Amino acid sequence: MNDSNNQQAPPAALPTRGRVLVKAARIYDAVQPLVTLGQEARLNHWLAEQINLADGARILDIGCGTGLLTARIARRHPQLEVIGIDASRPMIEVATRKRSSSNCHFRQALGEALPYAEASFDLVTSALFFHHIDRTLKQQTLREIRRVLKPAGELLIADMDRPYTALGWLMSWTAWKLFRQPEIKENMDGLLRREITACGCLDLTERGRFAGYISVLHARRGS
Repeated sequence: MNDSNNQQAPPAALPTRGRVLVKAARIYDAVQPLVTLGQEARLNHWLAEQINLADGARILDIGCGTGLLTARIARRHPQLEVIGIDASRPMIEVATRKRSSSNCHFRQALGEALPYAEASFDLVTSALFFHHIDRTLKQQTLREIRRVLKPAGELLIADMDRPYTALGWLMSWTAWKLFRQPEIKENMDGLLRREITACGCLDLTERGRFAGYISVLHARRGS
């Protein structure tokens, strides 16, 4: 008997309390620019330009979806290894089919239980992921990020934050109420910033702002 016939296919979504986009995978690339008012491509390009690492460095992109940011970083920095993870198998399948390359790879995995050894990455990135998980999962994921970062490793997160324009307030408030996501309200209240510092990361700074409600936060691993 062929043992491979007995192997079960990976689940469509790994078990987590976080919000996992499964059915949206097929239309994600078309819909996401509308949700971000056309800012996502600009945001991903800008994030990739902020990275300055030595050849051979490793980057982990958490909550990668269909791999838009992951692939953008890999194309901009062909000397680096970039890995994108997401809890959604359909998202990873789309990312792998459309955007994998010699230095860009994808894997189904959870941010709160990273399948990687301690001190194995130079940089961890994430874009528009943390507003899909609650406070406890934010804390767990940030602890895992700190664990897999090298001692001098960096964290670069772009996500919903305290809105800073009238349109940003309107979009954030509408998303919170429409999608019934208390996780969004947590970010609007500045919780993500507090948890980044609480997990042991140092020198938290705001590197950029987009669309009236997205902030780019940078920190480094503490000793």
